[in-house]
Amino acid sequence: MQQPHHPYPWAPAPRRRQPVFDPGPMKRGDVVVLGIYVVLFIFGAAGALTLLPGFVEAFKDAESAQFGVNLIMYVVVFTGAMIMGFEALRTSFATFTYYPWVKYLMIPGGWLGSLIISAIVLVSLGDPVKSENQLAIEGMTQSVPFLTMFVVTAIMGPFVEEYIFRHLLIGKLSRRLNVWLCVAISVVLFTGLHFVGAGSFDVTSAVPYTMLGIVMSVAYVLTGKSLAYSYVFHVFNNAVALSLSYTVLPLIQQ
Repeated sequence: MQQPHHPYPWAPAPRRRQPVFDPGPMKRGDVVVLGIYVVLFIFGAAGALTLLPGFVEAFKDAESAQFGVNLIMYVVVFTGAMIMGFEALRTSFATFTYYPWVKYLMIPGGWLGSLIISAIVLVSLGDPVKSENQLAIEGMTQSVPFLTMFVVTAIMGPFVEEYIFRHLLIGKLSRRLNVWLCVAISVVLFTGLHFVGAGSFDVTSAVPYTMLGIVMSVAYVLTGKSLAYSYVFHVFNNAVALSLSYTVLPLIQQ
């Protein structure tokens, strides 16, 4: 049977629109995971592990013991976040089928852009100061093997943070609040997270986290609230930073 011809064969094919991946409403499981995250990471309940007899002694130094605490925290929250967010992660990988090259290039491009802007701001503010979070990570690189650190810092950590700060605080919260207000809330809380336990807040050391939070939050919204996209972006950022910490940083410190 002959197929009917298009009445206007010269007309361009309609362009596919970027889909929006509905994160759905906040579920009881999301609240539970968020509560566990707050208790372990914000209030530092996991630090009580160091008070257990023999816990610290089981590690070769204080940095390894701290990594052990972080590992336990991330395994617990990562498991809960993956249970609740896996379907959103799986389906939102479809964002890469729409304008794929633009989205692939946005990852290194956005990362590099955030670094350049952060550098410009830091130069204008004065001498940069490293955050307690960054100093802790650099200390752990002296004691923890790269692959072990990579799994926690570049695989589990980014998913936990994207699930909390993008999927919940922007995706699900935007069902009740304006999405850009949710972005502002996410960026502020994401920046503040990296100073929990430091006892102080320094503007210069906050700049890189703020810029990264802005870039990943905007990327999340523009890619249709794709948890997969913001996760891949975050993995890329942490993987590069961690690789430099194990290769370039020791050479600079010598």
